[in-house]
Amino acid sequence: MSSTAAVQVINSEGLQSVGKDLPTPTQKQFPTFAAPGKPKHEKLGGYDFYRSIGSPKFVVAPMVDQSELAWRLLSRSPLPPALAGPSETVKTPQGKTYIRHPGGAHVCYTPMIHAKVFVDAKGEGGRNGDGQFCLSLDEEGGEGTIGGVEGGDRPLIVQFCANDPDILLAAAKKVEHRCDAVDINFGCPQGIAKRGHYGSFLQDEWELIHKLISTLHENLSVPVTAKFRIFADLDKTIAYARMMEAAGAQILTCHGRTREMKGQNTGLADWEYIREVKNAVKVPVFANGNILYREDVDRCMEVTGCDGVMTAEGNLSNPAIFMPPDHPYAHPPITLLAHRYLDIVEALETPTAGSAIKAHLFRLLKPVLDTDEELRVQIATCRWSEGMHGFREIIRDIERRCVPVREAVGGADWKPPAIDPKTGYRSLPMFAAQPQIRAKPVSTEIGGHEDMVSRPASPGQDGKEDGQDRERMFDVPNITTAPASSVPGTILFSRSHRHTGLAQTERCVHSDCTGVAATRCPTRACVTHCRVLRAVEAGYTREEAEAESAKGGLVGMGCDAHEEKVRARKEREARKRKGREMAKEKAKVRKKEEKAKAREEREKSKEKVETTEEEASFAAGLA
Repeated sequence: MSSTAAVQVINSEGLQSVGKDLPTPTQKQFPTFAAPGKPKHEKLGGYDFYRSIGSPKFVVAPMVDQSELAWRLLSRSPLPPALAGPSETVKTPQGKTYIRHPGGAHVCYTPMIHAKVFVDAKGEGGRNGDGQFCLSLDEEGGEGTIGGVEGGDRPLIVQFCANDPDILLAAAKKVEHRCDAVDINFGCPQGIAKRGHYGSFLQDEWELIHKLISTLHENLSVPVTAKFRIFADLDKTIAYARMMEAAGAQILTCHGRTREMKGQNTGLADWEYIREVKNAVKVPVFANGNILYREDVDRCMEVTGCDGVMTAEGNLSNPAIFMPPDHPYAHPPITLLAHRYLDIVEALETPTAGSAIKAHLFRLLKPVLDTDEELRVQIATCRWSEGMHGFREIIRDIERRCVPVREAVGGADWKPPAIDPKTGYRSLPMFAAQPQIRAKPVSTEIGGHEDMVSRPASPGQDGKEDGQDRERMFDVPNITTAPASSVPGTILFSRSHRHTGLAQTERCVHSDCTGVAATRCPTRACVTHCRVLRAVEAGYTREEAEAESAKGGLVGMGCDAHEEKVRARKEREARKRKGREMAKEKAKVRKKEEKAKAREEREKSKEKVETTEEEASFAAGLA
């Protein structure tokens, strides 16, 4: 960051410029920068731009390898028109019209595109194809009817990650004619962003961020927007947002989590911070975080005062998440959504990556896949390059499995229940689209693995769960602060209270151990030393117990919590191993069939050649 940058000070008396004065203990310093130059192209900004794309309220987030064209179209029109109801035509002040479908998104973002990779892409026929946005065809960012969806892929915002203004500009120039705005990602908290030096790992380099935004603002024919995460300090977060606005960002998306809030430390997004950001800037603000149901969208708008609400994980589990709660298909059958997604994939000329197709099916169908590992293996080994019929067979199988569950809850008359005010969750049967809830580990030693689990656990295909009768399969535990989870050793975050972070982990009681203590272990030890301590209690000497443990002995001698964790881990590993073996066996069978087919074709070809030669000889004899 430049040492010559002017400084702003936020104190109890407001915002003022102070040059290079030293701060008092109550003052906070934040850098300011020269205003960006005048844009080379005439374009709308701020609320004029927001209104020009229909004043969108429902926003699909940029998701790596997940918000591809086919998924964006599904998110814009999640249900067939016969089930969804009539669409709406929105006319902007500029005279442009947009088609909005019931329960559909108003604006979508592309997956995060790596600017350098995209610039280096060679186009159709080149080594890298079109990168992550197809320029060879006219579907991405296209209007009209695309993939059977009226209104096409607009409005659309293309998102890039970058740390070089020139490379970012070169990438953005390639798509500016195919989108309504270009967004810069300043929010990705993942390790790949840290290694690549982009996303939230730029948040301490304000001068670079200002340059990235202002470069696009000055040189693109479309507006630039920005998506970012908050700081733990509210004043710094507000100054950060204002800096982006001053650099030229025309819409800000505020994700109410810090960079550190990821994985098992994800917690809940802070809507209060988002509200303060909204109040501090003059451009439209989208809120991001804590969206599982349509009711959350409405509540977020009310609490934050934001202009729109963005969702990622909620959309992946239920692309009809924006459907009004009283609509009969607010939580549509997962198989209906899966079939519609494949319909769109098949209708497009633009190819959809097989990895994206499988990822979406895994997520949509998860409530049922959790009941049978074989179904998951079938999707994983399905050959998408030969068409969608293999996936459709699996979906039809799932439809058959869901019939008794649907009949048990009233058949066609079933309606989603209200959200439980104690937990903030809605109990849904396995055939209905539903959010995946991130489980909170009770400790990092016991159950300390991160999983996305349904809430509550989905019932099996026989309509029962854990041997219980159907009548109990939607019971919600009366626990306000720690709802039950289907993952052993974990609980679910209560949405009735804002999660402010996880307690610091404790070390194992053994003085030389660097392992983590387990909160449910009565000895406050790791699994190894829990077994050693209990072996000593059973009559071993410490030396004997440690020697036996080093050889892999003492299995089963730990506390119930530890041994339960070990058993659960072994069961998971066994399921994975079985899945891999089944996949290998299927691959062998498929390879054998392909060889046999190729051999048969060669023999037929050889017979045809021999027949042709015989006919030629016969014809020559006649001549």
